Amino acid sequence: MVGAGTATQGTGTLPWPRAWTILTVLLFLAVLALTVWVLFLRKPAVVERTVPAPPAALSAEQKARADALEQRAKALEAEIAETRAKPPAGADCPPGQRAELPTGADGAGLPLPVVAPPRGEPVKPLTSAELADRLEAATALVLTDGSVATGFFIGPETLVTNRHAVEDAKDGTVLIVSRSLASVRPGKVVTTSAPGKEGAQDFAVVRLAAGRAPGVLPLTSQAPKLSPIVAAGYPGLTLFNDAGFRRLIDGDAKAAPDLNLTQGVVQSQTTSPQGIPVLVHTASILQGNSGGPLVDACGRVTGVNTFIAVDTEQSGRVSYAQATAALVAFLARAGINPEIDARPCG
Repeated sequence: MVGAGTATQGTGTLPWPRAWTILTVLLFLAVLALTVWVLFLRKPAVVERTVPAPPAALSAEQKARADALEQRAKALEAEIAETRAKPPAGADCPPGQRAELPTGADGAGLPLPVVAPPRGEPVKPLTSAELADRLEAATALVLTDGSVATGFFIGPETLVTNRHAVEDAKDGTVLIVSRSLASVRPGKVVTTSAPGKEGAQDFAVVRLAAGRAPGVLPLTSQAPKLSPIVAAGYPGLTLFNDAGFRRLIDGDAKAAPDLNLTQGVVQSQTTSPQGIPVLVHTASILQGNSGGPLVDACGRVTGVNTFIAVDTEQSGRVSYAQATAALVAFLARAGINPEIDARPCG
């Protein structure tokens, strides 16, 4: 009788402890060899970047074409400067009286208007096609030497965008582009909110220097929670893959990128630390959407998309639009009276 832990003598079978030791050593050597191959011998896989980043610098030819577009914009602006000249502030003030100006550089000390309750019969929501057409006609790409942003028309010649989108514009001149405009148009920044921390008022008004917009968007203060909304704009992540945009930067003044539309709902209505009413929503916005409209199902602007907050630890992101209550107060201080619709949508 032999022990349970050993094999019969003379059969050539190794004792179990020794066999287990050898197998462990072989397994260790295999793992070591695999580690050496992964770390030192294997060639890394090459992953092709499917979304190209913007070029670090324009070529000489592209720079020349961009300069030509800028010169054309300035020439158009000079041609209509006399007819488009804006009277100086206080020109309508009778002699002997003093014009009372708002406090602060942008009137930030003035109270925001009270949001009016819904009035009248509800507005019928637009179909998807009708809403897309309205946004196509009234939304535009806003270009400066250093930024790409979005704007929307509240009047045939009056465009709203973010201040931070146009703050580096040379002499306050920007280029305005959309498929509905059919060609590059020059624009002049006529007023902006004062610079401030993130969450401060962030608006600018641009006057179209040539031609008229084919469509405008009314404003509304009605944005209840969970109401459907659409964000319109030109996010850079899609812009640099757009054939129309590539033709534009190559010098084709009649080319324009496709307008990007995303859907979502209003999550909450809150106030920034600087006291500005904002809408938190689920529509996807990225860099390039700044200044673009956030509209309800009836095609009315409920807010201006301004910034996003990203939590890398929890893989979370939140989209913010400054509410139209803040925009209306800013426009009123500039003497601009947009169309406002206080009726509910639905």
